[in-house]
Amino acid sequence: MEIITSKSNEKVKFIKSLNEKKFRQKYECFYLEGVKVVEEVISSNRAINILFIAYSDEILSMINGGNRLLSTIQVMENNDEISILNISAEVFETLTDTVNTQGVLVVLKMFDYDLIESLQNEKDLILLDKVQDAGNLGTIVRTCDAFHIKTILCMEGTVDVYSPKVLRSTMGSILRQKVIYINEENISNLKKYGHKLIGTSLATNNKLKEMNLDLKKIFVFGNEANGISKLLESNCDELIKIEMSDSAESLNVGISTGIVLYENYMRKYN
Repeated sequence: MEIITSKSNEKVKFIKSLNEKKFRQKYECFYLEGVKVVEEVISSNRAINILFIAYSDEILSMINGGNRLLSTIQVMENNDEISILNISAEVFETLTDTVNTQGVLVVLKMFDYDLIESLQNEKDLILLDKVQDAGNLGTIVRTCDAFHIKTILCMEGTVDVYSPKVLRSTMGSILRQKVIYINEENISNLKKYGHKLIGTSLATNNKLKEMNLDLKKIFVFGNEANGISKLLESNCDELIKIEMSDSAESLNVGISTGIVLYENYMRKYN
C-alpha cells in the first residue's frame, strides 16, 4: 500500500479538521485513537460506523500490542467497504494533539440515539446541565459505564462529547454509552415514562443515603460553577446532597456523579 507522506493530502486534512467541533458537526463524524480502542471498535457492533482507519506502521509496530493490530488492519485492506490509510510517522504525528501518539485512529460516523426509546426502556439515566470541562465529561462517561447507566442526557451548552479530549478521557467507554443532547423543550418529556428527576444540590437537607433508589429516575448534575439551573431545579421531584465535612464547600461534578452512581449501583445490584 502506498504511504501518504504529504500533509496536504485530502484525507489527512479531513482528519485534522475533526479536531474542530464545527467540522465534526458538518461531516457528522469523529475519530478515536489508540490501539485498545481501535481494536474494540473493529471487534464490536460499532464497526458498521467505520468510515476509515488511518495508521502509521512505523509508529504502530513499536507500541505494545501494535503488531497484532497491524496484522488485523493489513487483512482489512482487502475489504472494499472500509478505507485503510497508511500514513508516514511524520505526517501522522500532526493529525492529533496527543503528545505520544500510538499511530492508529479510526474515523466513525456519529452515533444516532433516540431520546424516547431510552426513556421507555431504561430505568435509570443521568442528565448533565451544561457541564463545561472535557475531563469531567470523559470521567462521567467512564463512571456511567462502570455503574450500569446506559444513557447520558446533556443539556445544550454541555461540552461536545465527540471532542478528542473528551473521547481520550472516556478510555473507550464512549462505545458503550448513549449520549443524547437535549434542549429546554425536551424537559417536559423526561417524566412521561415514570421517571423522577433527582437533582444534586447543597441547598437541601435530603441525604443521598436516605433516598428511595427503587424508583425510575434521572439524576441531574449541574454546571461546575453554577450548579443546576433554576429551570431544571424547578422540575426536579427531589433534591439530594452528598454528606461531607464542613471544610469543603463543594465537590467536583465528576466526583459527585461517581459517588451518587456508586451508591445507586451498590444498593440495586449488590
